[in-house]
Amino acid sequence: MNVDYNLKTFLKMFYLDSNIPMCLYDNNQLIYCVPKITDLKPIPDKYKKILMEQSEQISYYSTDYGTYFSALKIKHKHNLLLLMGPVNNIPYTSSDLHFLYNDYTVPQDKREDFQHFIGRIPPISLTSLLAKMIFIHYCLNKEISTLQDFFPYNNSSGYNELIIGNKEIYQTKESFSHNKSYELETLTLNLVRTGNPDGFKQLDVNDSKFNTGVTGSTALQQLRNNVIITTTLSTRAAIDGGLDYDTAYQLSDDFIRSAERIQKAEDLYDLLQKIGYTFAQKVQEVQIPLSANDIIQKAIRFIQQNTNQHISVQQVSEYVGFSRSYFSTYFKQELGFSISAFILRCKLEESKRLLKYTNKSLSIISSYLCFSSQSHFQTAFKKQYGLTPTQYRRDSDF
Repeated sequence: MNVDYNLKTFLKMFYLDSNIPMCLYDNNQLIYCVPKITDLKPIPDKYKKILMEQSEQISYYSTDYGTYFSALKIKHKHNLLLLMGPVNNIPYTSSDLHFLYNDYTVPQDKREDFQHFIGRIPPISLTSLLAKMIFIHYCLNKEISTLQDFFPYNNSSGYNELIIGNKEIYQTKESFSHNKSYELETLTLNLVRTGNPDGFKQLDVNDSKFNTGVTGSTALQQLRNNVIITTTLSTRAAIDGGLDYDTAYQLSDDFIRSAERIQKAEDLYDLLQKIGYTFAQKVQEVQIPLSANDIIQKAIRFIQQNTNQHISVQQVSEYVGFSRSYFSTYFKQELGFSISAFILRCKLEESKRLLKYTNKSLSIISSYLCFSSQSHFQTAFKKQYGLTPTQYRRDSDF
């Protein structure tokens, strides 16, 4: 088959800008490749086969060592498939090269040339690779896709399988400390701080906005470290937004433990995409009107951190240094609801997490949260949420 001259020119010009290898296949037969690779396969057969079998218009594959390939089906040319890659999220290390030598079956006398070929490929993230494919898809197929098509933030099923530590949230927490390696985009942290998970769906993520630098010696370690860094910053932003310390730090521990267990780059990348969104969701669940008044914030955090105690309005007022009558009036003027209503709200929100993530009985939960009786707990819960605690526990979609 003769490839259309304009298509060849387009790919050639795109390569001049991206420096990412591209191969064009027609019915599994290579018909064009840029740059030309002599004596070597342009893409390992095992990865090519996986990508060719995908049903999606745009697809990608992540190797076990963190290198990515992507594929695009070209609609106006039947059975025409464009493959792009390999790309890495950090400069290729000797370890990466060793894996690539094996995948590409590079003989000893060709390895220096192969290193030059690989060395010309810029380190980019998976999102940037897909963004380039989305652009080509629009140019060639006249269809619009978004990064959210590949990383739906509201899909928490994978996250729920990874995070297993929620049952420990009500146990004593160890002190938390992580090094801050780089500054995340201010907008991202603001979405967490203000409890705006939907904002992540409109957020364009690419290397120009999120240049994290090299934080690991391999692609997998880079992703793992980025999970830790992003989690650390998101934890602090969530606390600033009103999420209680225990929940924030337990969520942080869960993300980091998950990152340590995961051995596939694709799963680490998926986890990384969910961090900010998940923290923003948690802030949204407990969100109250933000106040610039440090006294109000101090009272709020005191209540959130002591939901398993007998908290009175008097105790809260004394904690912030005011009389009960004065601070009760001031609190309601600032936030629109009373201290006692907020105490009950925090207890009920925590009961939802206990019901969802633990097997504790209703009597234990009501006792833990210091309700006067199980009946009182059940009545307050139904009044607040419109269903009983037992119904809530059964309904995972609530």
